[in-house]
Amino acid sequence: MLYNTACLCEYLGTAYSGWQRQPNGVSIQGVIENVLSGVFAEPVKIAGSGRTDSGVHAMGLVFSFKSRVYRDPFTVTKALNCLLPKDIAVLDTVPAPENFHAGKSAVSKTYLYKIINRPVPSALYNDRALWIRSPIDTERLNDALGFLTGRHDFASFCVKKTKKENSVRTVNFARASRTGDTVEIEINADGFLHNMVRIITGTCVNLVIKGGRPETIKEMLAALDRRKAGVTAPPHGLYQKEVFYGKSGLPGLKGIARQL
Repeated sequence: MLYNTACLCEYLGTAYSGWQRQPNGVSIQGVIENVLSGVFAEPVKIAGSGRTDSGVHAMGLVFSFKSRVYRDPFTVTKALNCLLPKDIAVLDTVPAPENFHAGKSAVSKTYLYKIINRPVPSALYNDRALWIRSPIDTERLNDALGFLTGRHDFASFCVKKTKKENSVRTVNFARASRTGDTVEIEINADGFLHNMVRIITGTCVNLVIKGGRPETIKEMLAALDRRKAGVTAPPHGLYQKEVFYGKSGLPGLKGIARQL
């Protein structure tokens, strides 16, 4: 018999090569798997709700794993937080349905991009948010982001190597907000292409700062050409914020909504 378990975690991705285990470089997945294998006294492989790039962070990433040995959720959470590095934390653990998979079972995910928008940089958020000196008009930024909602081919907003895949995705919402000097962009979709959120962020923010027309985003979408879109925002401002699993998803896992 195999026991299926799901965990909710957060991490600061600055020191890691990304989520996915790699032959060269320290990954979030690799660090967690090594600790779990010790806790369960058997090799443990985990599946994540997203594959964040090097330097990208997470507020609410879900991972799941199967084991032949049973450990109660409280013990798993406590053990992981005792043994993991301080820049990775497990917020909650629950038993998962037999067919649950943290990535494949997800209905949608939300990514957040954080920007410090003021004349001087932030020491506290140096590696946790992008600093932009020029004022950002969030109303016009929302106008630009609005053209991305719905089902579109996002070939213009992904790196070239992913264009061989199906680049059609459904964006449920894309919105910007400001609190003091902090501008946050949130995008929820049924799936994301490589660098999609960072390209959208860099393109829309630069368009607004330079006084371009928000409608230009619609033209970029239609072009299906990465060269027609703008710059890619750096990774350190990006966070995987939350995952949605639908009505039958993960009852009891703190912070995980059952539906959008």
